[in-house]
Amino acid sequence: MTGPLRILFVKTYGYAPNQAFDVPLGVLYLSGYLKKFLGRRVDIRLIDLRIITHKRRALAETIRRAAPHIIGISTLSFEHQFLSDNVTFIKSLAPSALILIGGPYATSNAESVLMENPIDAAVIGEGERTLLNLVKSRLEGRDIRTVRGIAYREGDKVVFTDAEPFIENLNTIPIPDYSLIDFKDYWGNRLQFNGILAEPRHASVVTTRACPYRCVYCHSMFGKKLRKRSPAHVLAEIRLLYDRYGVREFHIIDDVFNLDRPRMHAILNGIIESGMAIRLAFPNGLRGDVLEHEDILLLKRAGAYMLTLAIETGSRRMQAVIRKHLDIDKVLDNIAFADRQGLITRGFFMLGFPGETLDELKQTVRVALGSRLNMASFFVVVPFENTELFTMAKPFLDVINKDLLSSYQTSTSFYEKATGYKVTRLQKLAYLRFYTPYRLARVIRRLPRKTYQLEKWLRFAFDLLRL
Repeated sequence: MTGPLRILFVKTYGYAPNQAFDVPLGVLYLSGYLKKFLGRRVDIRLIDLRIITHKRRALAETIRRAAPHIIGISTLSFEHQFLSDNVTFIKSLAPSALILIGGPYATSNAESVLMENPIDAAVIGEGERTLLNLVKSRLEGRDIRTVRGIAYREGDKVVFTDAEPFIENLNTIPIPDYSLIDFKDYWGNRLQFNGILAEPRHASVVTTRACPYRCVYCHSMFGKKLRKRSPAHVLAEIRLLYDRYGVREFHIIDDVFNLDRPRMHAILNGIIESGMAIRLAFPNGLRGDVLEHEDILLLKRAGAYMLTLAIETGSRRMQAVIRKHLDIDKVLDNIAFADRQGLITRGFFMLGFPGETLDELKQTVRVALGSRLNMASFFVVVPFENTELFTMAKPFLDVINKDLLSSYQTSTSFYEKATGYKVTRLQKLAYLRFYTPYRLARVIRRLPRKTYQLEKWLRFAFDLLRL
């Protein structure tokens, strides 16, 4: 091959209303890893269709211009419709390109993805090493079926190769390749995961991978052994984003950022000592029952203005059933303490687990209503494929279709189909009862950018009432 191997990453989009998104960190990590080991042997480009208006036209123009040897598609579960709508089209534009797919949906649904679409291979789980080996095999003219960590179609069946071991030392993975994007494309009026912004120039940061807890609703893309970047490595990325790109707000999107308290303290103290004037939020949620009051005070000193805590269910029985085993009383105490410090607090709740009783559903709402939370999000439970929750829900799955298993933004649920109880109506009532005039006034007083935020909430409320 003359010249570098041309790789085009395609970040797909979904059709859910009010869908928040941010910089495609997964793709940027992959690009940085490839460049670390292959340098100029690869030419990497990205098209993020979520930020483009005329999507198919832009996709076609990009493929024709880039003439890629490899096309890597990054897809979330709720974006699955993109595949049936566009992969054949992509293949027609680049018939000789190796088409790969990665991300949570590919990992969880490799068989259906490969059998239903002209895709050459799915990358299963953590992608850096596997993609590097796939690219090397292409550069060297080797059969990709020798690569670990993939699935491919062979006749009328799907073959899985041996798993690629997880990367134990996350410091060996470079900081994401931010050269692929323009941060301005992700700022402005676009919805983002945290729901609130203290600063318009924001970025998400991942400091750990995996989660040792065994909650039944989670996938296990990164395994169950918590792997951590060193505080120095994390602080170097924050410094880079602060100095080079002007980022002033950081969203830590780890599953369990606060599980290793000494490490968390080292990162927070490093931020304080650096003199950087930043704001912090945790849109993916902190583990609320391993937080201490001391941690909350340090988080505030480091710039945190908002804490999100994933409670899920207010029923102690259901806490055991879903294997989250959260100490609800301690979480509520931490919420009250954070509220007294002037922090914005938000809780995540899930409604409609298999076997959940009507009283337990209402108990979850009662916990939210009785708490000192400023904000709450009530999600209808979705049993995503290849989770333990999916197995628990199997007795009910003959009454629903696949679309109900792909997005939290749904107008119905498997629970409603199976039991006849309108859990989506309870969801709406929970929002209406939670956001009383008093609670709204209390959170509005704390909003860092009131006009901007209120406009977004009005749009969200309008779309919610239309569901």
